[in-house]
Amino acid sequence: MKNTISHILAVGLLFALILVTACTDTSQSPVSPPPVQTSTVPVTTVTSGTPDASVTTIIPATTITAGKPSCPSGQILCDGSCIDTQSNSKHCGACGHVCNTSEPCSEGTCLSWAGSWAEESSGWKFELTQIGTSVNGTDYYNQEIFYGSTSGNPPRLTGTWVSHGKRSYPFTFEMSPDGKSFSGALLGMNTLTYIRPD
Repeated sequence: MKNTISHILAVGLLFALILVTACTDTSQSPVSPPPVQTSTVPVTTVTSGTPDASVTTIIPATTITAGKPSCPSGQILCDGSCIDTQSNSKHCGACGHVCNTSEPCSEGTCLSWAGSWAEESSGWKFELTQIGTSVNGTDYYNQEIFYGSTSGNPPRLTGTWVSHGKRSYPFTFEMSPDGKSFSGALLGMNTLTYIRPD
């Protein structure tokens, strides 16, 4: 009789254990952590000097405003770039106004030695031509011959003056920033100023 009761109890306990196991749902997926908000602001990770440690620095986003960029004082916008039209030989005095080859731009004017020049006090005239950096010319009576080269801004003309085909002398002429006159000494004389007739 005792064996029968023990046997019944063992079967009952086994049945209860099976029932409890069946009621427990072990197929449910684990609980996920709440979603973390992400930011569109770029971040840069830098090491703190301690192994396996890092510090995150937030860099503010840059806002680019549409429209024309503002240029510094004394410059204007030409072809998308800020240009000083007082000295830029490709935009001299205005956007797109290009000086001839080797002609510098000074005070918004393309400076060239080519043309007629007259000495202020005496009216002595010279005709000069310029090709690239080379400048040549003669005086009104074609007795004095000039040849030299130009450089700088405003330009300086250095070369040789041949007098009556006999003697030659070095010279240096300095052009004014507005391109309307130049000064220099010839044959050891005092400095003379030549103007470009209007």
